[in-house]
Amino acid sequence: MVKLNNEALFKNVRANFAHATLNFLFIIAFVNVFQWIFGAENSIVGVIFTIMMSASMVRDMTATPVKHLLIQAAVLLWMGMSAFWVNTLPPLAAFPVNLLTVFFILYAFTYEYSSHMYFPYILSYLFLIFISPVTAEGLPKRLLGLFAGAVCVILYQLFMGRRRAAETARDVLCSMADEAVAAITYLLTGQGEAADPEKVHRRLFGLSQTVYDRRKKALCVSDAGFSMIDAGRGLEHIVLLLVDLKGPLTPEMRKILEKTREKIGEYRTYISQEGGQLLPPVREDFARGGDERAETDFYNALLYLHNHLLHLSDPQKRTHYRKTVLSVSVRLKAALDVSSVRVLYALRVAFLLSVFTLAVQVLALPHGKWLLFTLASLSVPYADDVKQKTVKRLLATVAGGLFSVALYSMIPSMAGRTAVMMISGYLSFYCAEYTGTFTCSTVGALGGAVFMTAFGWSDVGAMAIVRLGYVCVGAALAVAANCLLFPYRRRTATRQMLKKYAATTELLTRVCRECQVDTQLYYSLVIQAHLLEAKLLQNARAAGWDGLDEILIRCRAAVRRAHRSRTAAVGW
Repeated sequence: MVKLNNEALFKNVRANFAHATLNFLFIIAFVNVFQWIFGAENSIVGVIFTIMMSASMVRDMTATPVKHLLIQAAVLLWMGMSAFWVNTLPPLAAFPVNLLTVFFILYAFTYEYSSHMYFPYILSYLFLIFISPVTAEGLPKRLLGLFAGAVCVILYQLFMGRRRAAETARDVLCSMADEAVAAITYLLTGQGEAADPEKVHRRLFGLSQTVYDRRKKALCVSDAGFSMIDAGRGLEHIVLLLVDLKGPLTPEMRKILEKTREKIGEYRTYISQEGGQLLPPVREDFARGGDERAETDFYNALLYLHNHLLHLSDPQKRTHYRKTVLSVSVRLKAALDVSSVRVLYALRVAFLLSVFTLAVQVLALPHGKWLLFTLASLSVPYADDVKQKTVKRLLATVAGGLFSVALYSMIPSMAGRTAVMMISGYLSFYCAEYTGTFTCSTVGALGGAVFMTAFGWSDVGAMAIVRLGYVCVGAALAVAANCLLFPYRRRTATRQMLKKYAATTELLTRVCRECQVDTQLYYSLVIQAHLLEAKLLQNARAAGWDGLDEILIRCRAAVRRAHRSRTAAVGW
């Protein structure tokens, strides 16, 4: 067991060393440069943006950088102003300002279809209030630093994510092509495994997420985005055709499958940029005198795939957006995308944080920030996750506290303590689990608390106990508020999401049967259906649900039948 653990540790260090080291050096350089430009009083702002830059990578902002720059700048400048007002106004007068700001951050940066981004913003906002408050004289420089940070977030996105969409499309489409080739090989030779249509279908979720993140606005997807999704759906369609084949293969059918495998291999080479040409299938290659329906299906499926790969690689398609004919009111509703789940969560946590910020200010608690940091980190959207996360947080606080007492009691010098804090920050890059990350954070936080004021076992130990006390109170409040007073369960959210998915696929089925289809509406529904499926499956796994797959397959089949019935749908 020890040998296995050592091997796993060695593999983890080897896999993450370059990434962790480069990120750590970047953070040190960025914070020092930021502090040099905007002053030591704004060093915490530099720290904030190292967190935000990394956290922002869960979304792709590179398609519309100016739009996202304006959004980031507006949010961050308001956070800076709000933090100033919370510190300068009387506590009761500051309460509504704080409530409004926290609600806005939580609602704006929680998402139904993708990973949330709210925590770095909430944590940064609390940092601005409690760790580095600013005076009226220092406010202009603070706001300038926040605007510069917004620019840095977008520049980081453009540098780190400049090839993200292309790499996602290449990886997903190549994987789907490999699975289609493997499925054909299995039918021809019996080697390998049979096609898994569920696995193939779920790969489409990554394509839809990429297109969703990169859309210009609601109901405004580029032609290249359409083609990215359709190329994936074309490969899925080929796999479904393979699954539909019944009985032993005739010699004619074998030749069709061999030609199909050959063309998919050519297209895979083109997708992976390993060379090759994107040539359409030749109809005569599929005229084998056998099942005419099968010949037509496979030929049209390959032609469909070829056409959309061609459009996907066309630079003009990336900047061409078809106009929607939907009314302004419908577009506005789609743009606002009001979600009851997000509203309830934002209201609950905003009220909780605002009330206890008020309590910390009124009671003048010297380390009340630790209580609020704990509340913020444990107040997650679903009550099902709160208790498990609370246990991990308490274990991390105890473990980090013990390490801190041992280290800081033996190392009284500022240089030595600085080194310990930096090493704990560096080690956090190797921690994939919440407990490990917060153990390192506890060592860093206690280092800041005892840096120049506490020396020896008793003083450092007392500070560790104080932190543990605040964390325990914050954890108890988080469990009480999120699990007992205002519980919102994953089961409730999943039921609502399932109804939304059924309504979306039903509307998509009706749209497929219409003669004149609004292209933006159609693809928006396709994307929404994929993203809802991904979230439903994620929730089902977390809750241990069975039977959801049957519902999804049934809805999916209805859409496919309607889509194939369209005479205008090339190849389908």
